[in-house]
Amino acid sequence: MLQPKIRKRYIFIASLPLLYQSLVAPIAGSLIGKGVPGRNSLPESAQIKEYIRSERPSLSESELELLSLTVEKEAERIHDSACGVYCQKGEKAGLLLGIIKTESEFYRKAKSKKNARGLMQIMPGTGSWIASWEGKNIKKQDLFEPETNIHLGVSYLNHLLETHEGNIRQALLAYNAGPAAVKKWGGVPAYAESVFSGQEEYLGSRESF
Repeated sequence: MLQPKIRKRYIFIASLPLLYQSLVAPIAGSLIGKGVPGRNSLPESAQIKEYIRSERPSLSESELELLSLTVEKEAERIHDSACGVYCQKGEKAGLLLGIIKTESEFYRKAKSKKNARGLMQIMPGTGSWIASWEGKNIKKQDLFEPETNIHLGVSYLNHLLETHEGNIRQALLAYNAGPAAVKKWGGVPAYAESVFSGQEEYLGSRESF
């Protein structure tokens, strides 16, 4: 008569791991997913900030804050054609960061031998021309201000996307060498590759945040 009781107890004990997996483990998994926010749950501006910090550690906290917020805001203005059919989260920000890294390495006072200025290396004449579309007047020194420089840079990139039928590679080559130069001799392919490399770096860093 005792044997059946022993068997039942054995069966119950043996079934505990399965009971745990079916009841407790799913709950634990949901708690892990909804637990203390990790770096991968950072808002986009914070992830942009961390990426820029890794590229230029010398920037002050206030400079990082302004630059990251500006990049996040202006990236949203980039035409979707820059990504093809659909822009994944972070793709536009990565593209913009790739351009800035390639042009100035996140140094807002950068100035080339040809007088291109600021984070996105905008020529004063081009900057004034772009600003006039929006009924604004700018001075040469304004191109060293992150908000002004990036806004004008994105507006110019969008213009180039429109004139190059949404071809982001051609638009980038024109941004670098000028539309006329691209038509004449094709531009510098390495420039576009550098921008795309920066974009991929940012997208990869988002996965580790």
